[in-house]
Amino acid sequence: MKITLGCWLAAIVWIGAVQLQAQEIVISYPGLSGESLSLWMAREGGYFKDNGVDAKLVYMEGGRLSIQSLVAGHTQFMAGDAVSALSAVAGGADIVLLASAKNVLPYVFAVSKETKRIHDLKGKVVGISQIGGRAGEIARMVIKNNGLDPDKDVVYLAVGGTVSRLAALSGGRVQAAPISKGLVPAAEEKGLSIIEVEPIPLIIDALWTTRKYAEDNSALVYRVSRAYAAAIHAIVSDRPKSLGALRKYMRGADSKTLDGAYESYVGGVDRVPLPSDKAIQNTLEISARIAPKLTGLDIKKYLSFGAIQRLRAEGYFDRLDK
Repeated sequence: MKITLGCWLAAIVWIGAVQLQAQEIVISYPGLSGESLSLWMAREGGYFKDNGVDAKLVYMEGGRLSIQSLVAGHTQFMAGDAVSALSAVAGGADIVLLASAKNVLPYVFAVSKETKRIHDLKGKVVGISQIGGRAGEIARMVIKNNGLDPDKDVVYLAVGGTVSRLAALSGGRVQAAPISKGLVPAAEEKGLSIIEVEPIPLIIDALWTTRKYAEDNSALVYRVSRAYAAAIHAIVSDRPKSLGALRKYMRGADSKTLDGAYESYVGGVDRVPLPSDKAIQNTLEISARIAPKLTGLDIKKYLSFGAIQRLRAEGYFDRLDK
């Protein structure tokens, strides 16, 4: 009985110590369409807390503001795609990729009812997030692959993030827009049509920090990465909890939209959050179009996968799956 009681008391002391030592950090995320579900789940599922991290999540629309905040030290980590991040690298930002849960682009084209195929967009307006941004380059790639000249046959209008693009499309300001696959139900309810596009390997939902912060806080980076990995496992194994996280952060989305966002995310998530070589290659190719200084970049210098690789070597992912 004494041993049992002693163990119980020791556990209480240990838990209390972890809570007292929980390190406060701020992490930004760039969208409300479900692409940051791994981060949201890490917070709402208690996985940050379990790893001694008190993480505050802050929404910053688009990638540029998130990167500026990270480099300035206002945030310590950010979630976001690699195209925006690497574009910042071209401008001198010394940031590194820690992990990447989603490495396939889950976008489709939402279009007006009269549009039946991508080729019908000749002479039409395509809504994108910002000139020189990821959505614009994705749109350009899809349009080119469908036989149009992406620089002459369509007009691009910067209207903001995925939700803003959907609003611009339903309001008639644009005739097409790349949107997250999770928003297909919402688009269809507004009377819009959907054109499926070939999935593109691309680094989508990734976790970043500055090189200096990673070097100065390696133990914290490990704990944050551990929480991130646990959240990914929970997304795959616990649909109700995942929908609860989506409901909180997707700001009033109906159940059909939430279900779509979940299916879109879980369908291509990588349990070991590391991008494939093809995803890295495509990401660098698109990034170099946006920021020509990236041509010839040794991208390996900006990949800091040590924490995830350590977790894999320790058998952490195998234990999660049991």
